[in-house]
Amino acid sequence: MEVSGKFAVSSEQDSNLYCFPCDRDGLKEPAFGYCQDCDEHLCESCYKHHRKPKPTMNHVLLDKDRMPQQLKTGNVKNDQITDCCTKHSDKPLEFYCNTHDSNACYVCVTLEHKHCKVDYIPDVSGNLSGELEKMIDRMETLMQKCKSNVRIAETATSNIEHMYTAVVEDIQVFRNEINECLDKMEAEIMRDAKSIALTAKSKQENVLTGSLHIAEEMSSTMSVLKSLSDENKQNKLFIEMKHVEPQVAKLSDKEKQLAEDMKTDAEIIFLQNEKTLNKLKSSNILGTISTYRRPCAESAVYVQYEREIQVQSPSDESRSNISGMVLISTTNMIVADNDNNKIKIINIDEGTLVSEMILSTSPQDVIKLPQNKFAVALLAEKYIQIVSYTDTSLSLDRRIDVGESCYCVAYCQDKLVVGCNCNPGKLVILDLDGNMIQVFDTPGLFKGPEKIVISSDEKFIYVSDFYYQHSRVVKVDWQGKCVQRFEDQEYKYPEGIQELDDGTLLVCCRSSSNIVRLLSSFKKCEIVGIEKTDILIIQWLYITMIELINCTLVVHLKKIYILVI
Repeated sequence: MEVSGKFAVSSEQDSNLYCFPCDRDGLKEPAFGYCQDCDEHLCESCYKHHRKPKPTMNHVLLDKDRMPQQLKTGNVKNDQITDCCTKHSDKPLEFYCNTHDSNACYVCVTLEHKHCKVDYIPDVSGNLSGELEKMIDRMETLMQKCKSNVRIAETATSNIEHMYTAVVEDIQVFRNEINECLDKMEAEIMRDAKSIALTAKSKQENVLTGSLHIAEEMSSTMSVLKSLSDENKQNKLFIEMKHVEPQVAKLSDKEKQLAEDMKTDAEIIFLQNEKTLNKLKSSNILGTISTYRRPCAESAVYVQYEREIQVQSPSDESRSNISGMVLISTTNMIVADNDNNKIKIINIDEGTLVSEMILSTSPQDVIKLPQNKFAVALLAEKYIQIVSYTDTSLSLDRRIDVGESCYCVAYCQDKLVVGCNCNPGKLVILDLDGNMIQVFDTPGLFKGPEKIVISSDEKFIYVSDFYYQHSRVVKVDWQGKCVQRFEDQEYKYPEGIQELDDGTLLVCCRSSSNIVRLLSSFKKCEIVGIEKTDILIIQWLYITMIELINCTLVVHLKKIYILVI
């Protein structure tokens, strides 16, 4: 008998309709109703509770009379959820909580995610192509990075072997240098000992020879006198005694002198230098093994133009030519104006002149010192001028004579590093009282130092160096040894240098009108963001970093260009 709106089914067909949720749990509960959203038959218990959880509260339910009376092909899914909850091992993970970014079972959703945004996984799993594509992209990117890391690690492993070999060679070379110094010192002190011994020996031999001669003469004279006395030749004895008397007095004086000479020779001993011995016994007298940061240039440095600051003052007689600048606060900076013989305080935020001072000659470079002071290199005067400052004023403090033409200056641990002279150039290291500590003037090391920067770990000195056709950046240690050198005809007349947070260097090249970024190995790496045409317009002269505001200042004559890195 057919009934409108109903399916006519046999009892065998009806008995095949089971509750799908219970069936997943291994229970065969007869179907009592049907959920159109889940596309599943439900038993009486699941049917009555289906709308209680938040994820299924709006689902459309069909009772036993209206539910499909046979299984749909779509209901038999090959993609059934078989992953079970870790808290409820007999419950499948059918839900996803967006709030907690986690999968959950029916019990977890009911008890722990009542107020969360929860999705029923079969409802949302049908369209994953876009998300899957993004996930694949991320995984491919991660895989490529890992492959890149493998290549870098393999190269680094090889480099470490080379570095170790180089370290061993350096230790052996240094040991040989020490041995040569010790051999030289030993030879010198041996010569001194031999000279003293020969002198003393010669003196004693002279005493020996002289004493024997005097004794022989006395013996001969005594024999003559005794013979005359035995022969009773008194007159002749008298005459002979008078002849001998002056000779005896003379030889007596000579014997006294020989005796004095003999007394002047002291014992010859070696007094070892205990300080040298103690130093040799110290654990690090030969040196130490040190590491320093190796910059990673995997990501490019992006440079973006922000704004510019005018430095020209109304009282300037010439166009400004900025040869140095340094930050003294978050808002103020000191600018050295070479052509106007001035030092200026410029407000960076407002782009205004705060104060200025006229010097006796052109300032070449400027560097900040502790206690509200800064140092100015004065080329013509051959000294470093110390200037005190406040937020609004400048005043001369004292000067440190260098005796050389001062082109640039840097500061590190109460020491001034001054770049001097041209062809050849040199670095002079002084304390703040003007006492000379070291001079780096190895032939060929520098042509014309223009700018000095101390590395952030204070282990190295970077120097931009050029003179006519010679253009290079030199990295030296505190013993004056050249560690790295960068020379490239594409990057001529390097001026300003700045070390970035990643350990790479930015170098402004005046003649070629561009900036180069260097690794610690002084190999070029990527810098993007400003086109070549923009760089040609600016004509780079000088560069410095302002770490407090995360900007780079690049100078072109009377303007300062602020670039964000």
